[in-house]
Amino acid sequence: MERELQAREGLYSLLRALFSYPLTEPVLDAVASLAVGPGSPLASGLERMQARLQEHPDRTALLEDLNIEMTRLMEGPGRVPAPPYASFYLCGGQLMGPPAIAARQIYLTWQAIPEADWRLPADHIALELGFLAHLARRARQAADPEERARALQASRDFLQQHVWSWVPHFCQALREASADPFFRGLAELTQEAVGLDLQWLEGLLTEDSDRLCGI
Repeated sequence: MERELQAREGLYSLLRALFSYPLTEPVLDAVASLAVGPGSPLASGLERMQARLQEHPDRTALLEDLNIEMTRLMEGPGRVPAPPYASFYLCGGQLMGPPAIAARQIYLTWQAIPEADWRLPADHIALELGFLAHLARRARQAADPEERARALQASRDFLQQHVWSWVPHFCQALREASADPFFRGLAELTQEAVGLDLQWLEGLLTEDSDRLCGI
C-alpha cells in the first residue's frame, strides 16, 4: 500500500507541474526519468513524451518551443483550443462557473489553497491535480487507518464528482488541437492516469467496506 500511495502522490505532483505554465527544465527532466511497468496503460503516452524529449538535443530550444505551444493551446491571450478549466466543459463554455466555486470550497475544507496559484480559477486542471496530490500525501502520512481512509475517500469523491466529468473532454481537445507528440502524449497520460486511479480507489474502498461489513 505504501508504494502505491507514494506513486500516486508523485504522479499527481508531476501532472500538476506539466499543466503549470511555464514548463521548466526540472519538469522535463522528471518526465525523461519517469518509468512505468511493462504493459502499463501509462506507457503509451509517456513514451510519446519521452521520444519528443530525446529527439531534440537542445533542451533550451525545446523548452521554448513547448512553452510557445502550451501558450497557444491553453494560456492565450484570446480564445484557446484546449481551455484547462472544468467550467468551460461543464457549463457551455462559461468560465469561473459553479465547478470553480465547488472546487474552491473543497480545497478550503482540506486547507489546501495553494498560495502560489491564487491567480488561477480553482477549477484549473493544475489545481485539481495538485489537490489530488495533496490528498495522496495526506493518505500516505496518515497517523491511523481512519485518517487514511478519509483522505482516500475524499480522493475518490473528488475524482468522481469534479475531475472525471470533464478531464476526458479536455484531453480530447488537447489531442485534437496539437500535432506536438509531447502534448498529445500528455493528454493520453493524464486521461489514463486519472481513470486508472479512480478504478483503483473504487476497488480499494469497496474491499474495505466489504471487510467492515463482514462480507
